[in-house]
Amino acid sequence: MSITRPEARVRPYAAALATSALLLSVSLTACTGDPAADSQPPEGETADVVPRMREVLHQRARALRKHKWRAFLATVDRTEQRFVDRERVYFANLTQLPLGTLSYRVDGSSLVRTAGGYDAVIQVHLQLDGYDALPVVRPARFHFTHDPEGDGLLVASDRDRSWEQRNDVDVQPWDSGAVTVVTGGGVLGIFDTLSAGRAHDVIHAVEEGIGQVGQVVPYGWEGHVVVYALSDTDLLEGLDDLPSQDPDALDAVSFPVPARIDDEAGDPLAGTRFLLHPRMLDSDPQQLGRLIRHELAHVALGSHDDDVPTWLGEGIAEWVSVQPMPEDQRLISQATIDAAAAGLDELPADLDYNDADQAAHYGISWWACEAIVDMYGAPMLWRLLDELAATSQEDQDDVLQQTLQMGSGQLAREAAKRILATYG
Repeated sequence: MSITRPEARVRPYAAALATSALLLSVSLTACTGDPAADSQPPEGETADVVPRMREVLHQRARALRKHKWRAFLATVDRTEQRFVDRERVYFANLTQLPLGTLSYRVDGSSLVRTAGGYDAVIQVHLQLDGYDALPVVRPARFHFTHDPEGDGLLVASDRDRSWEQRNDVDVQPWDSGAVTVVTGGGVLGIFDTLSAGRAHDVIHAVEEGIGQVGQVVPYGWEGHVVVYALSDTDLLEGLDDLPSQDPDALDAVSFPVPARIDDEAGDPLAGTRFLLHPRMLDSDPQQLGRLIRHELAHVALGSHDDDVPTWLGEGIAEWVSVQPMPEDQRLISQATIDAAAAGLDELPADLDYNDADQAAHYGISWWACEAIVDMYGAPMLWRLLDELAATSQEDQDDVLQQTLQMGSGQLAREAAKRILATYG
């Protein structure tokens, strides 16, 4: 495991915390010019300005890839010290990442002349080497000013928070605050100053989990994953399509990373990552390991569980998560036992899976998978997953019946019987 830190002169956040309170107040956000003063530049001016934007952005990307602070600083408008401080943090962040691709593309049609320079939408292409199958492309609104020492341009802002909110742009932790990047065998961990103290435990648990999950899940997963373990829930709250309306109710979540935010269903993904809730960083090591294996199972399954009933996708992830554990240490919620004792007639439905009874739903789903393995063997679990993934939603009940020779109700009763026999 290695903790990647930028060169000392860049003042990484952890070091700056001890020497200056300034970076604590630096949000990686900057404002652009007065919208009332914005105007579309003449066509000839656009043809002149866009190449100069491309030039300074090319220099910026090259400096970041080569870890050259002075070259990076040469692309920055240093009029506002606050923005320079923000850029120090941004440089420190990106130079910790394993950058396979980093480039900036100017959207010429978005160019706007302001009182202080120019605004434009820039498509940022960033691919994490060894972790992303494709570059992740995200738009950002930059502000450029004239270089007083030449005829070029300088970057005076690389974020516009209100524009990001209006355009539903998801912002990565390295874009919004100081991060510490910690790597292990197949793991890229993203921490912040307050969570970095738990990096060793988290990375070790993920490393172990990768090997354990890889031995169980039969699909071709490379065993590489990006995990976020931050001290706040900002990223969690900003994710789309969360399984719960209350982000704070989630201990962890895995999520797909589309190559572009306007990708349609079926387009290739850059990858799947997962995020731990801050409270889980101080949890019992066995509980943390089980939770990490659950999320790694989702990562390893990739798109295989996208279109199956939630009970099967979550049930498999729970089943995988407990496989390395002794049977007498595989804890289950009291809500699951109570539901089994009350009698089960159906498996949890997708629509209300993450409602107030979600603890019971996860346990029931897990034991439905245990019942399948008990009756037919583990290969049947994967066969069922493949069969349902290839079936339209309206036909999945019939395929379940044909594959297992039992319906949802009977499988729920088989799960309940085993829960009560195991936990009393």
